[in-house]
Amino acid sequence: MNLFRKTFFLALAMTCMGPMTPGWPANMPQKIGFQGKLLDSLNNPRNGNYDMTFRIYDVETDGSPLWSEAQSGVSVVNGVFSAALGAVNPLTTGLFSGASAYLEVQVGDAPMAPRQLLLMAPYAFRAMLADDLAPGNTSYVQVSAALQAGAVFHVASGTVAGAFMATGPSSFTASGNLSYSLNTSSGIRLQAGTLKVEGSGGIDVLTTVKTATLSATSGLFLPPGAASIIDGVARWNSTNDLLSIGTGAGSKTMADTDSSQVLSNKTLDSTAGNSVDATKLRTRDLAADAPSDGMTLEWNAGGSQWVPAYASTITVATTLAYGAVATLSMANGTIYLSPFAISGTLSLSQIRLQVTTGRAGLTGDVGIYDTSGNLVASGGSGSVDYGTAQVWPVTVSGAPVTIQPGQYYAAITAVVGAQAPAIRTFTVSAAGLIKGVGTLAGGGAVLPSYLNLGAMSDGTSMPFLSFNQ
Repeated sequence: MNLFRKTFFLALAMTCMGPMTPGWPANMPQKIGFQGKLLDSLNNPRNGNYDMTFRIYDVETDGSPLWSEAQSGVSVVNGVFSAALGAVNPLTTGLFSGASAYLEVQVGDAPMAPRQLLLMAPYAFRAMLADDLAPGNTSYVQVSAALQAGAVFHVASGTVAGAFMATGPSSFTASGNLSYSLNTSSGIRLQAGTLKVEGSGGIDVLTTVKTATLSATSGLFLPPGAASIIDGVARWNSTNDLLSIGTGAGSKTMADTDSSQVLSNKTLDSTAGNSVDATKLRTRDLAADAPSDGMTLEWNAGGSQWVPAYASTITVATTLAYGAVATLSMANGTIYLSPFAISGTLSLSQIRLQVTTGRAGLTGDVGIYDTSGNLVASGGSGSVDYGTAQVWPVTVSGAPVTIQPGQYYAAITAVVGAQAPAIRTFTVSAAGLIKGVGTLAGGGAVLPSYLNLGAMSDGTSMPFLSFNQ
């Protein structure tokens, strides 16, 4: 049984939610102030603290509550109490979108009846003007981070302080025969798309045109006339069929393929696949021989032309055959060097030597050094067998090895025991007679990858070696 009677009224009717909806004033009330009077069954005013439950319906009886909240310990003095609806459970704008709203109050075991109709205060009547500003309405311009679809508006005149963005497939159209100006301090940028000018008017540029790529579907037209000295101005001289570009102090003429011109301090570069075809070098004729790998030119005074100095490729080479034929008794770890020249590109597979006195179990190495002391080819560790007196073909490590034309040093070394092997050599009459004939330490079973040729001791023995023979 309900032991309470109630009398209540709205002290501050619905003024509804402000900051919950973008664009509403932040100072609008966000709660509904409510006052009522609580009496007992004998109409005596109550005193004390009571738990109360408040509910809002959109119908006067029955139905489901749209909103509810329970407030504990509501103070009642002489039957009068005050409560702020929304203090516990926030109110939303959707609660008041219907025609009517009814408040139900429950103190004790059963709600009090009938429900109280909520009437709007003047503030809420004023807020009805904002109903037309609901999201999705197209009759006004929204200030929002999201795009507003379907809105059409007209601006008689005005200024845009920030960025102006137009999206969608529509066009910006300026009608009439007046001149329209776009005055900006930072220029106009098209991030995508094409600036297209139709008709015969074209584009008049009164200052510099700057572009990373200039593409013309039907060609680029240059004004004909005499060369201009204005920096960067290109002109086509139709009289001489030459293109000129101004430098500020004068002009530069671009070379063509028809006229006779002198190029001073220029480089002809064919690395990108283009070819340079010349019939003269320093005003002298070039031989018509087809070029080949390693070809070197020399001047032939008798024929008054440049001709190949030697065959572009060779198949065999030997060390110098100079002096008396002799034998060399090899010393342990000594490297014997002899200069020689390769006249063409050599694809090296073998190095041959003659052992005149064999010593069983003894081995060594044979190879070629360039003039910087770098080992360019060799048989490798233990590749030479000094065990038998005969001609030994030594296979070059990594064969075939390409040797370019130039000067080189033939080298041979051995590991020598109690008895030394001997090889075929040529002997000069005195040490130092031929520069580059001599010895270095540091050999043995294998030749080192580098030699300090400046430390070579002059000698008289030149090991006789052949390459690919």
